[in-house]
Amino acid sequence: MTVARSVVLLALCLILCAWVPKLPQRDISSIGVIAAVGSTCLFEHVSDVPFESIGPPEATFLEISDQGIDDAVTNIVATRLSPRYRVQPITIEHQDFDTWTYESLARYIRELPVPEAPVDAYLLILRDWRSDEIGGSDHPLAGLGLYRRDFRGSQHYGVFASYRLVLMEPERGGILASRAALLPDGRLPSLPAASWLWPRTQNDLTGVQRDTLHADFLKLINESLPGALKQLGFATK
Repeated sequence: MTVARSVVLLALCLILCAWVPKLPQRDISSIGVIAAVGSTCLFEHVSDVPFESIGPPEATFLEISDQGIDDAVTNIVATRLSPRYRVQPITIEHQDFDTWTYESLARYIRELPVPEAPVDAYLLILRDWRSDEIGGSDHPLAGLGLYRRDFRGSQHYGVFASYRLVLMEPERGGILASRAALLPDGRLPSLPAASWLWPRTQNDLTGVQRDTLHADFLKLINESLPGALKQLGFATK
C-alpha cells in the first residue's frame, strides 16, 4: 500500500469516526416525550423440554407502573437534551402502546390531544421485541423483564431491558427515525441475575426482589438510553 493511499484511508477513517447522524427531515427544537416501557415486568421462563422452540415460553406479567420507571426515562431524556431542546412529557394510555406496529403508532399520534405547548416531534420510548441474547433460545424478549432458561441440571438467569426509540412528526404521525436501544458494545441491555431473584410466581416478589429488579432496570436504561438518543441524531450532554 502506497503512502498516499494510506493517508487517504486514514483521512476517511477520521471523517467516519467523527460523523454524527443529523436529526432527519426537519428542524426540531421542541419534543413531546411518550415513555411507555416501564409499566409491566415480563417473567419469561424457557423450560428444558423436548422441542421447546415449537411452543411459546412460559410468560407472565407484573404491573410495575407504581415504580415510576417511565417518569425516570422522561427525566433522563429531559436532562440529556436540555437546554438545547424543550422537552415536555405527554400523558398517554399505556395499554395503547404495550403492543404496537408503526401503523398503530401513526394512528395514536394523530389522535393525541394537542399538547399544552406545540411540539416539533414526538419521541416514543417503547417495548421492543429482540432475539434472546441471554439464553440463546428461539423466543424473543420484550420490554423490561426477568429471564430464566433451564438446562439439564442448571439454570441461566438474566434481567433485560428491550426497548426502542421512535421519533415521529406530530401532524400525520410519520416516522422520522427508529432505533433500538443497545449497550455501547451493541448488545441487548441485560445483566446476569442470581437464582434467588426468580419468584415462585410473579405476585410473590419480596421487597428485596422488587427493589433489585427496579435498580437493575434503571441501570440498564441509564447505560443504553443516552447512546440511543445520539443514534437518533440528538445533541446530548
